Amino acid sequence: MLTFLSLFLLFWPLNTEIQDGAKIDAAKLPRTAATVREFVPSGWTIEAQVEGDLNKDSIPDLAVTLVEQMPANANKDYPPERQRALLLLFKTADGKFSRAALANKVLACTRCGGAFYGAVETPANVEISNGVVIVKQEYGSRELTEKTFRFRYEPESGRFAFIGVDVKSFDRMLGKGVTESSNFLIGLKVTMKTRLDPQTEKTVNVSNTRQRIPSDKKFIEDVAADYQ
Repeated sequence: MLTFLSLFLLFWPLNTEIQDGAKIDAAKLPRTAATVREFVPSGWTIEAQVEGDLNKDSIPDLAVTLVEQMPANANKDYPPERQRALLLLFKTADGKFSRAALANKVLACTRCGGAFYGAVETPANVEISNGVVIVKQEYGSRELTEKTFRFRYEPESGRFAFIGVDVKSFDRMLGKGVTESSNFLIGLKVTMKTRLDPQTEKTVNVSNTRQRIPSDKKFIEDVAADYQ
């Protein structure tokens, strides 16, 4: 017999892929500007921004999360889907900003979290650590998937290379999980399977496997939130 929760999960629209919605045309953005606001196109707003040195010049740069503006007539209890974009800015010695990258696909939309988030907007977490841009986001319902992307500036190409990804899937009912960690710099993927021990209520390791993977070069503009 189906419970209310079962019916809810069965019919809830699991929107876990980037939709073909609004995109920002990089060609219409300035290459340099005195303020961050000058890089924000009409119809978009700044959702969040973090500082960190991205090009090893000891000057704090910025990773800026842009999101479509909320419509004036939007239902606040069930907000509409809005697209996001990630803007990376180098700060120059004179205090101005230079556009380093614009990624339209890497951040999930505000309603792409599935039943796990319900009517709450799905967060997109971006940080800078040791010069690496880290994007972490999750989606799902009973089975929750968390993805962590890593990008690092590559001086020779002048772009942010996709250097690694962790994909963690966890079945919240059965207590089983799989983590796939891929390092594209060395061409290696490690897969770890876990389960929940019902007696100790602790996660225990079931298996670990290692395999070689192609080191094909990808950049931040190429990677989508639904990357597999």
